[in-house]
Amino acid sequence: MAEMMAGVILHGVTGRMGDVAHRALRDIIVRGGVSVADDTVMPVPIGLGRDEARLAEYARATGLEAWHTSLPEAFERARKLNPCLQVYHNAVATGARHGILLAALDELDPATTGVFCEKPIAADYSQGRDLVAALERRHFASGVVHDMLQTPGFRKALATLPLIRPTSCQMLFGYEVGDGRSDNPAFRGQRPDFNWRLADAGGGIILDMCHEAYISAALFGATERLSAVARLLVPERVSADTGEIIRCDVEDYAAIRREHTSGVVNNSVWTWCRRVNSEFGPLEIAIEGELGTLVFGLNGLKVQWKESAPALRWRDILEGRQVDWRSHWQYPDLQPRNAFAVELERFIRCLVQREAYPYDAAHALDWLGEVEAIYQSAAAQGTPIPHNQFLHYPDAVPPDWRPERLQRLLGAKR
Repeated sequence: MAEMMAGVILHGVTGRMGDVAHRALRDIIVRGGVSVADDTVMPVPIGLGRDEARLAEYARATGLEAWHTSLPEAFERARKLNPCLQVYHNAVATGARHGILLAALDELDPATTGVFCEKPIAADYSQGRDLVAALERRHFASGVVHDMLQTPGFRKALATLPLIRPTSCQMLFGYEVGDGRSDNPAFRGQRPDFNWRLADAGGGIILDMCHEAYISAALFGATERLSAVARLLVPERVSADTGEIIRCDVEDYAAIRREHTSGVVNNSVWTWCRRVNSEFGPLEIAIEGELGTLVFGLNGLKVQWKESAPALRWRDILEGRQVDWRSHWQYPDLQPRNAFAVELERFIRCLVQREAYPYDAAHALDWLGEVEAIYQSAAAQGTPIPHNQFLHYPDAVPPDWRPERLQRLLGAKR
């Protein structure tokens, strides 16, 4: 058995998602690296960012040994570790990704470097198409975060789903994100300031939580039509960094309805104004089926089979009969694992074996096309958008195309 090192450049490592990626790499390292046939690939994190002082502070706090403010220097370090295999992981803010990633491709070697990036791949479909075209033109292997599919709850749900024959679904995601005015410091700075500004984020919770598109497809297949409504519930927030007032101009609430070609009707709500009452945390998905029901989140799942709970009759309600409904669910054992580590392992394994990674940039661009359809429906107060109007790669947009981001709607609500 041979062991090889592979430098993984973490661009934006001091940000929230860059830190998540770094934690995933540490998890892989602690577990002994990535097994590929009879060999092992040991990833070596290399931090990359603009602010030298911030990088140094982050490195001291996390034990990051290698970091740079220059991509060429970071790439040279990765090449010295292994001239045949490097990974570039882009985790910068969504609104900045298009320009930064396009420039980065000029510094990387498509023959040896795999490009992995956070979701969404870009701030809008047009920018995303630019990136996919550039990646394919240069023949880069690519991957984009689809982490929720690798969580213990989702993995078990996908395995169990055929047994219940799904008919409908309700998804609920969100938690209370403070507006920064509270005396409670825990409710300040829960999410970065750029999340609330269109110019920095490219969109609100619809864009940020584009997980909705790929998890819906993984569970129920293609969407026949969708509709949505969106709102801005908290128009002003206080920056945890500067104390300045942030004039929010992106949506923080969205309700989405999908009708899948499989027949499943899928309703979901995504919001930053929610007090969590779900057993499995901020994301809870309830799938009703002919033969049973699944309720699950990222790290937990329960199932109830058909007619396994007491039958409910009106006279029972009138007579005040009490039923412990939660005692009729089964909780299967799940194997905990860092979902980001699982997908990074798979991406590295695909690079070494010269295999296509299933969640590549073109795949992620299709979900961004569905995000555009959600915005279009919300701008039209919930008008359904059929599948044939979704943007999918390699669809191009007209020269005068502009992404819908609800500015007329949200401006009226402020």
